[in-house]
Amino acid sequence: MISPADFVSQVRRELQRVTWPTQRETVGMTVAVVLMVICSMIYFFVSDSIVCFVLEKIL
Repeated sequence: MISPADFVSQVRRELQRVTWPTQRETVGMTVAVVLMVICSMIYFFVSDSIVCFVLEKIL
């Protein structure tokens, strides 16, 4: 069993080793995610519209 003080000390040491992203990297990744969500949304909307159109014509 590890003492709470040792645990906190180890956590602080680990956090010092972490490489945090810069603000520019964070903004770039956020923009990439938003664009991918928009592209996915458009793709699924178009796919769903086509399937609905075809099913309405068949039925």
